[in-house]
Amino acid sequence: MNAFTPFTRISLATSLVTLSLFSASLNAKELDAHEHGAARLTIATSDKGFEVSLESPSANVFGFEYTPSSDEDHHTIHEAVEVLEAGNALFLASESAGCQQSSVEIESAQVKSHDEAKHEDHDEHDHDEKHEKEEHAEKDDHKDHDEHGHDDEKHAEKDDHKDHDEHDHSDHKDEAGSTHNDVDVTWHFECKNVSDIKQVEVKLFSAFPKGFEDLDVDWISADKAGHAELGKDGIISLK
Repeated sequence: MNAFTPFTRISLATSLVTLSLFSASLNAKELDAHEHGAARLTIATSDKGFEVSLESPSANVFGFEYTPSSDEDHHTIHEAVEVLEAGNALFLASESAGCQQSSVEIESAQVKSHDEAKHEDHDEHDHDEKHEKEEHAEKDDHKDHDEHGHDDEKHAEKDDHKDHDEHDHSDHKDEAGSTHNDVDVTWHFECKNVSDIKQVEVKLFSAFPKGFEDLDVDWISADKAGHAELGKDGIISLK
């Protein structure tokens, strides 16, 4: 005699689905808590290749989460971005698949601030050169006027500098408060033999040795899906 009636089977299946959804919800909440060292990675194959998406606190990648201000901060972000852009060294699919990175997108408030600062420095350099040439050409004919104008500008710059310092100090206080910054990166890979993608080796831990401690990995292939956890560089099997 079968111990499970149709009603029992339905109840059991419903319970298993509910338990699975509850576990997934708990896992998402843990990652959403912005835990340094932890991050989420998603690997998905397509008809052209595969895609890898990273969601991580920016401290795992840059070592800090405040807006970059010093030369050292900007240098750190510049170097980290170069590592992120080299996806072929971070994710290695099955060799026979013949995969190569085709593009990468990086979303980060800190990277955006870094890029804006580079453009501002370039614009200021061009402006200073132009101003220097104009000042030299007018110096002989308008010496007294220039000296008077220089005094006024000096006074105005002093006031602006004071306001700027107060503004920076205020911003620094805000940043030191409770600001959390994340970085989202998506790598796209095109492959010659998509059907040969059986695994992907992840090398984020060695690329950022002081950053990542735990990676929650979700993967999706043409006919399967799964979950894995990494605590060091390792291989994600897509079967």
